[in-house]
Amino acid sequence: MKGVGRITAALGAAIAGVGAAIFFHPRSGGRNRHAAAGVARRQSANMATIVGRSSGRGGRTELRLADDALATIVERHPGATNDLQVTAHRGTVTLRGEVARLDDIDALEATARSVPGVADVNNLLRLATTATATR
Repeated sequence: MKGVGRITAALGAAIAGVGAAIFFHPRSGGRNRHAAAGVARRQSANMATIVGRSSGRGGRTELRLADDALATIVERHPGATNDLQVTAHRGTVTLRGEVARLDDIDALEATARSVPGVADVNNLLRLATTATATR
């Protein structure tokens, strides 16, 4: 049993040595450390976005930007917002849902663009149709 423990310890030390050699190599070590740090920063930024703590323009959170855009749309177009979903990511607001009239698609997009802090709008709105089965 002691032999297995010694082998495991030796194997762990060898793996640690290889890892150290990769990160501390005179030519490529800095590049590897920089790449590893970038991965950690991206993962941290992604998690902050998921929980809604990432700041958008003007210091507002993305959740607040989406709420502001939705409130402005509902205020200006009360009849056109039956099933509207508004999300925001890095200043880009995405509109999803169905509208009753074709003109409402452009009007809702223009209203979302007018909200302070909105950098761009992804318009995924579609015209509501009545499904009729002709079989």
